[in-house]
Amino acid sequence: MKRSRIFFMITGILFLFATAMNGFGETATSQFLKGTLKKKPPYVIGVSNGLITHSWRTQAIVDLNSDIQLYKGMGLVSKLIVQHAGFEVELQISQIRNLINSKADIILINPNSVSALDPVIEEANAKGILVIVYDQKTTSTEALQVYPNNYNWMADQTEYVIKRMGGKGSIYYLSGYDGSPANTDRDKAFADVTKKYPGIKVLGKANGNWDPTTSQQVMANVLAAVPQMDGLVTQDGESLGAIRAFESAGRALPVMNGEARVPYLEYWLKNKPNGFKAFAIENGPGYTINLALGIGIRALQGKQIKPGFFKPDAEIKVTSATIFQVPLNVGITDENVQAVYDKHIENRGITEYIDNWYSQDQINALFK
Repeated sequence: MKRSRIFFMITGILFLFATAMNGFGETATSQFLKGTLKKKPPYVIGVSNGLITHSWRTQAIVDLNSDIQLYKGMGLVSKLIVQHAGFEVELQISQIRNLINSKADIILINPNSVSALDPVIEEANAKGILVIVYDQKTTSTEALQVYPNNYNWMADQTEYVIKRMGGKGSIYYLSGYDGSPANTDRDKAFADVTKKYPGIKVLGKANGNWDPTTSQQVMANVLAAVPQMDGLVTQDGESLGAIRAFESAGRALPVMNGEARVPYLEYWLKNKPNGFKAFAIENGPGYTINLALGIGIRALQGKQIKPGFFKPDAEIKVTSATIFQVPLNVGITDENVQAVYDKHIENRGITEYIDNWYSQDQINALFK
């Protein structure tokens, strides 16, 4: 009898221990996807950003602060902590650990690497911190991810340039910042599209680092070495800088794509009567960072996202349903450029990037 009681007591203790360990082992992400994640507000929001010299990143933090003030007024946020790592991966990892130690409830990450941050993301998630990667992708299964399809974004603009060239001629590629996840996707898109056109000769590639000043200097060096090009494909933050380099060199502009930045659109509108043509796709920071914040806030309130919103991504072998690809916005063309510019100025004022983001009602509609 004693042995039987002892056996059942031990079995019961082991069962309770196993149950506790199982509950303890649940990550913030898995709890959210099940609809069981809930914390009492107000929340501390941490942001781990890479470079800050790029105006897209600066505008992203401004956009984020806009909604942070709203959530503070609602009693949902108490503090925002923002850290910038530049291009350094190890520094970003260290800064994410700082955000963990600062007791952040949500950490938003714009990653410097597609895979190197995975272990520290796992650390944060295991401690009950909801991690949301935005703008660029990672291979982590421990974070929610909200980013645009950078491959399609670049492919569409490359196609535009080549088709305006009639599918033949010489083309140069002004890439972004080498090694960043988004840039890797965009480089692949450019390579894949140009391979489809045997009449296209790729002259070379340089990195403009998404910066107007850098891209102008880089393009000036390219023009000194390349006497003729029929087409030029650029990334955002680089198109106007490249144009300035051609103008300074006294050379006619090749066929080019554009960028969804206010200074570029102003150049476009000014020169459109003279036959200037372009095409660009919006890539405003609010589409991703503000949506990521809104999802995180609602997650900590215990709300459950509707089925099918987050999905796996076979390309980067993330098999759990943790990824949402923000749809690409309507392209800016010669026909709608004035309307896009006017709408942006009315809604956002003179900011660098044409920008918009999900409203509170639109984010609420994503949840049950």
